[in-house]
Amino acid sequence: MTIGELLKKFRVKQLKTQKEWAAGVVTPSYYSKVEKNLHRITAEDLIAILQLNHLKPWEFFNQLDENQQAQNVAFNEIEEEVNRAYYQNNPKKIEEIRQYVENSDIENKDKLLLLIDFNLADTLNNVAELSDTKKAQLKNWLFEQDDFDERTLRMYINFISIYDLKSNLKIGKKVAEKLKGTTETRKQEDLLGVIINILIVCIEQGAYDETGYFVKAAENIRIVPKLFFYKNMLVFLENMINEHFDHQEEYVAKCQWAIKNFDLLGMPEYGKEAERFFNEYQ
Repeated sequence: MTIGELLKKFRVKQLKTQKEWAAGVVTPSYYSKVEKNLHRITAEDLIAILQLNHLKPWEFFNQLDENQQAQNVAFNEIEEEVNRAYYQNNPKKIEEIRQYVENSDIENKDKLLLLIDFNLADTLNNVAELSDTKKAQLKNWLFEQDDFDERTLRMYINFISIYDLKSNLKIGKKVAEKLKGTTETRKQEDLLGVIINILIVCIEQGAYDETGYFVKAAENIRIVPKLFFYKNMLVFLENMINEHFDHQEEYVAKCQWAIKNFDLLGMPEYGKEAERFFNEYQ
């Protein structure tokens, strides 16, 4: 079954017109040709239509003809859904996704289940209870090749806590050198995500002397609106580091200002976590 045919099947099942089904995503005339397989639809527009109509992307892709592209998209969409549930601190949702994957025949199922198990354990604050075998499998999977693609890089950002400080410093510098000078916002987000997490690890372990390289790498990234969250987090961490070396009230004040910014941006949960971190490691 093609994408167009499957879209029509789901649309008819929901008793919607083509205009209602693709509202605000593509024009009705364009969408009509998608259903007839006369036009191709971008992955971005397809996902937008599925979300608009409350369909789980991976369930959609699993019903397509079994080809490599469909399998890859299904894997990526499940991974994204797991990430969303993780950041929403929703272990019940992660368990639901795991059950679905367990009963599916998706390609690379073992790898996906490993990813899900780690996210679930992290959400429940019991990563330490994961078996050494699973931790080793995850490490090997992430670094079975020298280069990082987008998926493995984002996984590393999430799972940085399972590596020792020496390994994180080595990997972090490798990533920073690879992405140095990039102007692509997505890659800048990835780099800032790595830097923020490594700075947190350094502060937690008292390795302040190792922070200079990463602070400098972050300062070289030009700020754009989409990166404001990351830059605000870096202001917070950099001033915690400055306060460690030079005990001045201005650094404490800047940390508190950054914490308040999270509330102003409508992300109070991040503000509370930053405040907890500040109080614990100041």
